[in-house]
Amino acid sequence: MLHSTHRLLLVAFLGAVALFATTVTPTLFATVPPSVAARVVGRVLPVLDAVGLALGLTAVALGATGRSGRAAVVLGGVLAVLAAASLFVVTPEIASLRSSGDSLSHLPPTDPARRRFGMLHGLSTVLFGLQAVLAVALVALRPPRTPAKGRSGR
Repeated sequence: MLHSTHRLLLVAFLGAVALFATTVTPTLFATVPPSVAARVVGRVLPVLDAVGLALGLTAVALGATGRSGRAAVVLGGVLAVLAAASLFVVTPEIASLRSSGDSLSHLPPTDPARRRFGMLHGLSTVLFGLQAVLAVALVALRPPRTPAKGRSGR
């Protein structure tokens, strides 16, 4: 039952990630001023990261209790680390750059703040994509089979 619930939550997470990346973010940046779109994205991304962190830790816990295989422990651990890096390091750093008051898009491309933002944005995108890949891998994993109780195997 726990594996099924975890798998269902991973699939829901993947749906949210896909909707956010393919529909919500592009629509925001196409329809509202970039500063508003960035604020909305900056509020939604940490929520998705927190869910990725929780699902990764759950996969680790399932593996540590023997309810899941070693691959789930590794994949879940990596998912948790990537989500935590985005949630606690990259996203707050981007928010700090944005809160400086200057519109980063109006700065020259060689400006250190704009270059740092570009690097962090790229890193955030990679971390987000890798979280999705790891969630797909966790969904694809099969829990170890246990013999049915009360059956003789005939």
